[in-house]
Amino acid sequence: MSTVCVKCGSPLAEGQSFCTTCGTRRAESSGAEYSPRFCTGCGTPLPSGAKFCEKCGASAVAQESTNASSASSAAAPRLQGVHSPAPATAPAAKSGGKFLKFVMIAVALCMLLLLLVMGSCAYIAYRAKQRIEKVQQAYKSDDLAGMVGAATGQTSKPQPLPAWKPAPAELVSSPSSKIPLRKSLRLVHAGTDELRGDFESIFVIDNVTDQLVHIRASQQFPPGQGIERLLSGGTNDAQKPRKIECGRTVFVADIENSSETDGYMCREGRDEKHPGTTAMSLSRKTLNELKTTGQSEFTYHEDPLKALLKSFKTAMASDSKDSSDAASQDLMKKVMNFAPGGGIGNDPAMDTPPLKCTLRRNGNSDVAFPVLVNDQPVELPVIDVVVSLPDKEGHLYVLDDPDNPLVLAGASTEGGHEQVIKIYWDTPKDSAPNQLEHELEKNGRAKIYDLYFDFASATLRPESDKVLTEIAQVMRDHPDWKLSVEGNTDNIGGDASNLDLSKRRSAAVVHALVADYDIPASRFTTAGFGASRPVDTNETLEGRARNRRVELVRQ
Repeated sequence: MSTVCVKCGSPLAEGQSFCTTCGTRRAESSGAEYSPRFCTGCGTPLPSGAKFCEKCGASAVAQESTNASSASSAAAPRLQGVHSPAPATAPAAKSGGKFLKFVMIAVALCMLLLLLVMGSCAYIAYRAKQRIEKVQQAYKSDDLAGMVGAATGQTSKPQPLPAWKPAPAELVSSPSSKIPLRKSLRLVHAGTDELRGDFESIFVIDNVTDQLVHIRASQQFPPGQGIERLLSGGTNDAQKPRKIECGRTVFVADIENSSETDGYMCREGRDEKHPGTTAMSLSRKTLNELKTTGQSEFTYHEDPLKALLKSFKTAMASDSKDSSDAASQDLMKKVMNFAPGGGIGNDPAMDTPPLKCTLRRNGNSDVAFPVLVNDQPVELPVIDVVVSLPDKEGHLYVLDDPDNPLVLAGASTEGGHEQVIKIYWDTPKDSAPNQLEHELEKNGRAKIYDLYFDFASATLRPESDKVLTEIAQVMRDHPDWKLSVEGNTDNIGGDASNLDLSKRRSAAVVHALVADYDIPASRFTTAGFGASRPVDTNETLEGRARNRRVELVRQ
């Protein structure tokens, strides 16, 4: 590559530092190649080193200056994108702005989080204060259930009293409104836990003589009910249903004339006798007084848990050794009497104080009580009885039957509500056709309500054996039949859990028929539909009882 003098354009030899023509110092090489020059006036090529255009006389030096300036301007955009100092500093300034914004956002988020934590703490403290106040109020009124509910935060909203319609006059005199007091009579009693669902207790009359009636009770409650919820401390036992298996003898003389009852049926593992009191019904004398005079004086024994709480408060408040010892012994006696299989001495019942109250008939006409009788939905005539206690008021709904005035429901103005949802008794096989077999033959489908499961479980209760035996016999009598066993639930709880529960319950029924009754598994299929196929409303206890069922379908 040739090199020329930047002033006169004379050629420079390799390594030559000065121009021999004009003495100008050789310029440092910029790495750019020599470019030929042209006259800007006429376009004629200019010789190297020429100062004027030989054709038109234009100055070549002025042209070089103009060309250099143009070259510099043209080169600026190219260099600016790669080497220019100004663009190099701009990103640094922008990066600093982003970092500042990030810091400011982080600080704002931290402050927001701090405010949320402080607000949550304040809310928790407020809720804790509310709970403490509710516990104190329940303690002052001797309401153990209220204390437990307030302490655990699982209190239920008050439920309205049932709004059953008036019973027509012909219902009272109808033979179908009578419930026989006989051996095999079964009453299925239901209560509800607003969050966890309905729970069922079964009372069976297994012996009737001229002197007495014996009742076998199989009661179940949601886990952690009552005192168990307070004392369990979150153990695994607190998650299991509370079960009470016990017996109670009621004397015929008391069924006729007694005006006194207990606050409970019987205690776990015991077969109890409480002479002078009724159970499961009012006496015939009391019903007659309500119908003729509109009221009756009555004695109600206090709830054992409430009596236990009162005894505890007395023991804590005792200010002398003698009174403290006496109160402590009384408390221990009540605790032992309440414990399964416990008891001190030969006391036939827990020592709970009697409460004098007045029963008053509410209105002059009966109401129509909805219930399943031998799997058929019917209405029974009941008397609405107001129970006036010193500290609260409640209602009893009593069957208007002089021979058997069963208490079919109880409701408190504070919100509690329990009722009988199913009634069964055995009939001689020769007097009536097999209802299950008849429905399967005629309709190809039969609804089964006399199957019982543990609370929120697929475990069959022993009381289910009767209908399982009946299903097995039908299958033996019709060896060509195949059945689909379909489980259905009410709508309390999530759809997914109800669907799963219905499937497991139908499978449990088939498993029992195969394992215990030797019916081939190939004759069954199972299905579960959860709460998706209701046959009644889910807004009432009796409606949900009809929706909880197993259906058999011929294939």
